[in-house]
Amino acid sequence: MSEFLTPGQYFHQTGTRPRKRFGQHFLAQPATAARIVHSADLDEPDVAVEIGPGLGALTRCLEPAVRRLHLVELDRDMAGYLRERVGEGTFIHEQDVLSFDFAALSRKEGRRLVLLGNLPYSISSLLIFHLLEAFPAIDRAVFMVQKEVGERFAAQPGSRDYGVLSVLLGTYSKVRPLFTVGPGQFYPPPKVESLVLRIDFLDKPPPGPRFTFFRKFVSLAFQQRRKVLNNSLRGAFGISTAALGNAFETAGIDPKRRPETLSPAEFLALAEAFHATSPSERRL
Repeated sequence: MSEFLTPGQYFHQTGTRPRKRFGQHFLAQPATAARIVHSADLDEPDVAVEIGPGLGALTRCLEPAVRRLHLVELDRDMAGYLRERVGEGTFIHEQDVLSFDFAALSRKEGRRLVLLGNLPYSISSLLIFHLLEAFPAIDRAVFMVQKEVGERFAAQPGSRDYGVLSVLLGTYSKVRPLFTVGPGQFYPPPKVESLVLRIDFLDKPPPGPRFTFFRKFVSLAFQQRRKVLNNSLRGAFGISTAALGNAFETAGIDPKRRPETLSPAEFLALAEAFHATSPSERRL
């Protein structure tokens, strides 16, 4: 096996540059990489999945910490570089993480997964939706994301950052911001700060409608976030005006409230009342 290279060493030796279309910014500070891995509280039996390992900044810390490690890397050159450096208990999946089947891997490994990664800014939100769809297969995750995006993930009701992903993550997990990382710790440096956060997923879905319906319901509520709920949800899912009123009454939610004022638990209660009433969405 070859030694892991720093980003400067790798790009000097290969005569290449980071690929803008993949949003590549490589963590170049080993102490920060070690801190991210430590934040996942890994035990030797854990099965870890690193998303976008790149040049292996986290990988070199992960390999000694877990029995089995899976790397999901889209860049063919990075995947080839990693194959020359990882051990027998590390498996490389050369594919887009947005199409990666986390549930299938969890079933194969016989346990829930621990995810880590320095997420490309362009796919962070899409990836969280993908993970939420498979969340029973995932135990916890430690991600580094653009600070502004991470603040939305962890936002609380009433704040300007509170939105669809805040509600969904607040329903199916607990999100904790851990620490910020400055642009100077990357090669090349991004134009913004990054935020490392930890997401601990529930071990089973909460009572209520399935995720597919709940996501659609919350998205509709926030589609015009300045409207009161009674207006933004009128006609949704094919329910009548009378049924709309009954759903609000059943959930104990004032229909004149705006979506950003509802807690994740209130959203779930309201979605459950709508689901029970809706003639077109009960199958979801």
